[in-house]
Amino acid sequence: MSTNANVSSTRQRATLACDVCRSRRTKCDGVKPSCSFCEAHGILCNYRSAAPLAPSRTELELSSIKERLEDMCSLLSMRLVGSNSGISGSTAGISLPRFGGYPMDESIISRNWRSEFPFMTIQTPSTMLLLGLNPRLAAQMVTEERTDVSTLTPPGEFRGFKIQYQDAISAFGTFYKKIHHWFPVLPPDCFDIYLDKISGNLDSSSNSCLVLLIAAIGSVAQCSSLSVAYEQQPDASFIAGALSILPNVNFEFSLRSVQCLVLLSIYYNCIGKPCQAHDYILMASCKAQALFKCHLYDSDDAAMEILRRSFWSILLIETELGYHIDMPESNIWKFDDRILLPGVHDSWQPFRDDQCHLLDQILLPDHSAITPNDAKAYFLAEILMCRMIRRCTTSVTISHNREVYAPIVAVELAHQLESWYDHLPLGLRFDRSAIPAHDDAMHYASPHSLSTLAAVTNFLQMQYHLVLAGIYWPAIYSIIYSDTPAAETLADSALFFGAYTGFITSAAGAIRSCPQGPWSIHANIFITTMAALKGTQSPSLRPVISPIVIRSFTVAAEIFQTSQAIPTSPSLRRIRSILTEQVGNKI
Repeated sequence: MSTNANVSSTRQRATLACDVCRSRRTKCDGVKPSCSFCEAHGILCNYRSAAPLAPSRTELELSSIKERLEDMCSLLSMRLVGSNSGISGSTAGISLPRFGGYPMDESIISRNWRSEFPFMTIQTPSTMLLLGLNPRLAAQMVTEERTDVSTLTPPGEFRGFKIQYQDAISAFGTFYKKIHHWFPVLPPDCFDIYLDKISGNLDSSSNSCLVLLIAAIGSVAQCSSLSVAYEQQPDASFIAGALSILPNVNFEFSLRSVQCLVLLSIYYNCIGKPCQAHDYILMASCKAQALFKCHLYDSDDAAMEILRRSFWSILLIETELGYHIDMPESNIWKFDDRILLPGVHDSWQPFRDDQCHLLDQILLPDHSAITPNDAKAYFLAEILMCRMIRRCTTSVTISHNREVYAPIVAVELAHQLESWYDHLPLGLRFDRSAIPAHDDAMHYASPHSLSTLAAVTNFLQMQYHLVLAGIYWPAIYSIIYSDTPAAETLADSALFFGAYTGFITSAAGAIRSCPQGPWSIHANIFITTMAALKGTQSPSLRPVISPIVIRSFTVAAEIFQTSQAIPTSPSLRRIRSILTEQVGNKI
């Protein structure tokens, strides 16, 4: 007869005899609480507990099912928002287990976020908790930007739309003067296409969309401030017409469609709408990557050059927009070491030399304007800066399964940053010293604008100090949780505060002179100021905090109080209230 090795063939017998009868080896009648023998002789009667029977196969299966259900409940609890959530339809009203304080949004993919190093970004939950803020702040900012579209122009009808010739020429000239050097995506024959379309040949083609987007961006850039642009809406008809053609642009698989999508992203970036800008830059990225994979323009050197410049512009915009708020990525960084850098020998201007007289009123001779060669150098320097930020700008190392501050890494990263600066042409060099924040920094809100060369150098200066602050932020964090900080770490903390003061002053200038990304500049001001404020709470750091640092806090709060980009952005209004309250409480 076959036997099952996993099932015991010996049946367990129930224990009936009491301990006394068992020891006497006599039959026990099993009466409880005392058997007859023990009762008759006045002996304390005790019965042993019966050994539990082995679970049956059915009981084992039910237990396994119960464990799986409990696992599913624990996973579902991460998706539920209500604190008293239960299983729908359950008569018992079973409460699901919750992770205490866990941010209930799907952008948080790490369940170990509490132990992660608090990098200086808004989208890092551990950083928000360190600063005493809601770890879901980045998600809340995205929600507010997505749901408040009252200030956005919807698509309109372009048929019968007439463009005033002189207004269109002025818009093109302003686009070239103030925007093109940031993102040089226009082709050399762009002005020919522009002139043809504004002369009355607008249709539903991607060329018409390109023209309307240039006019829309140029119209916004002509305004003295962002609030004036929202009030007067000189771009409304242009962007409405461009959006109406957008389905045709999306349908088209071409370099022109990529350029249109990049320009749409630039437009929304200029008016302080990061989520809309990110939507279109993702679409542009997917199309650009597909064009490279299909080798569609391998035999067309001119088109390939524009495609490369478009690729690098996309990479810069997508990286900047995704730095503080958790946005989907297009995997464009998989190609940054495969795509050649733009060529610098040919002209990047979007018009011929014999057409300059048509733009003379806009492009007046200006010795302080950025030169074509400096514009090319800036674009390449910005790509290199972006690569440095992407790959490593945080001076931490792993010790005992924890990320801790590493001064030697900070020295190497600072050296790389100095090497980046040394490769800048003389025309783009700036003061690297810790610039003290002063009242003059608040002139960023005045209607006059800086020259394009000053704007570019100001922007590079701001990025330099921001990266430097990021390098030394781990030193601040380590001292916050250290009773006896090392002298080297304390010295590096002083460098953080020096970089912070330089960043605030240069950021105040960038807000008035760099129209291509006001939202990101404000977000950087917010997170660096909040991190610096946190550092001031540590008694060990007070000796390295100068009055200039305290003044920088006031300047940061004043920027948010008077900046004309704030009223148009619900997310910036949210962080303004946080920042002004924190600065007011700490100073």
